[in-house]
Amino acid sequence: MTEYAFGGAADIDRAIGYLVGLDNAQTNALAVIEIDDAITELQAEYEKSVADPSYQPDEDFIARLSGYLERADDADNPQLA
Repeated sequence: MTEYAFGGAADIDRAIGYLVGLDNAQTNALAVIEIDDAITELQAEYEKSVADPSYQPDEDFIARLSGYLERADDADNPQLA
């Protein structure tokens, strides 16, 4: 995703789904904690986006979200990765 544009709550929800799948498959305790922290952050931003559709997260969060969505795309389309 070279030029990602924030797509609102739907993008955050997709990233949460991707990370929940990773979390469920993970066996490394430290990785589980890191993934859980990311999910917690995503859930907080999701709630803000649902409450106010015009809400715009900060650039650091958007950069992380873009990375999660890029990895989700790769996981969903491994032949394109």
